[in-house]
Amino acid sequence: MDQAFIKVLFSEGVRIVTAPLRCMPVKNNRILFTGLTGGNTYDYSCNPKYVYEYLKKTYPGRFEYVWAVSDPSKYPFLEKEGVKLVKHYSFSSFTQLLTSKVIITNGSYAPWFPFRKKQYVINTWHGGGAYKNVENETPTANWATRKRARFCVENIDLFLASCRRQEELMIRTTYRYDKDILRAGTPRNDMLVNGDTRAAAEAVRSYYKIPAGDKIVLFAPTYRNLKTPAVMDADAVLASLEEDGQKWHFISRYHRYQNSDSNVSVTGSRILDGASYPDMQQLLCAADVMITDFSSCVWDYSFLKRPCLLFVPDEEEYVSSNGFYVPLNEWPFPREKSLPALCTKIRALLNDPDAKAAYLADVQRHLDDLGSYEAGEAAKAVAEKILEQTGV
Repeated sequence: MDQAFIKVLFSEGVRIVTAPLRCMPVKNNRILFTGLTGGNTYDYSCNPKYVYEYLKKTYPGRFEYVWAVSDPSKYPFLEKEGVKLVKHYSFSSFTQLLTSKVIITNGSYAPWFPFRKKQYVINTWHGGGAYKNVENETPTANWATRKRARFCVENIDLFLASCRRQEELMIRTTYRYDKDILRAGTPRNDMLVNGDTRAAAEAVRSYYKIPAGDKIVLFAPTYRNLKTPAVMDADAVLASLEEDGQKWHFISRYHRYQNSDSNVSVTGSRILDGASYPDMQQLLCAADVMITDFSSCVWDYSFLKRPCLLFVPDEEEYVSSNGFYVPLNEWPFPREKSLPALCTKIRALLNDPDAKAAYLADVQRHLDDLGSYEAGEAAKAVAEKILEQTGV
């Protein structure tokens, strides 16, 4: 049975089951956070994490915090901070979801949970820029997928936009969202935009025991299940980068839905597992070079002004099966289908001042063309909206 259809049925079932809970009062100072559900990922992450941390630091003792997560035992530090942890889809989570004044999500729950009109749902989204099409814009989208999108629109009171093209093409057109948009960028990118990356980079180096003088290349592909193999040889990349005597380390972080069906894989004997690290933004801060493909993490990494390249042996197949808001040929990031050509491009961006200057100019032009809203104060802007709604 189609997954989108099952999710629609589930949504209707939740609406019925939670009907009695709607008699419970909404707590004006209670804020519930949730990251994306499903896949292999950390719930405490992305934009909701950075909004929570800003609120906790800026307004101590003012709010009651709840986090909905897959495994509460993974976050004992949150409990020590006074946060209530609830497990996704549990009765307790439904109670908290329906009694919190503000819900901050990066996509989860918004498409299907029956929130109340007196609540305020902020969708921070989970990707910046305007790159690969979202699910209900792809060629395989059906009525159930689009129905979930309509649920999403009905539920959201504030949608965060990273740039003008995302607002126009995805938020306004794909989702047909016609309510309030916060044009302030994304909280998870505040530190990248502001250049406040040292502590995050040091945390990554400490976790993987990488010496200060060594360099890091991050491989962060998106998920797809296509026929064309996309095999990344980590040892070959490291051998190329180390030709000049510099020591490099290779961190591979698959997409949260990565499984054995995916055509994407990485091979090699010197691979560090990026999935074990809880925060993608910190990995970006630590990486001297990033290799990806069709992932929107290119948007985040752009603000660091470091080499970002695309390894896309399955480009034609992905374009036909998924598609993009902004075509690949308008992206400023060098893309290659062969590994030797990719390594040559990496070395050029690292060692050729003219190539690097041209690349950085293209990246800035791209950010301008997309109409970036990122100003390094997105978390603050979200907090101000919360204060308006709660009056706390």
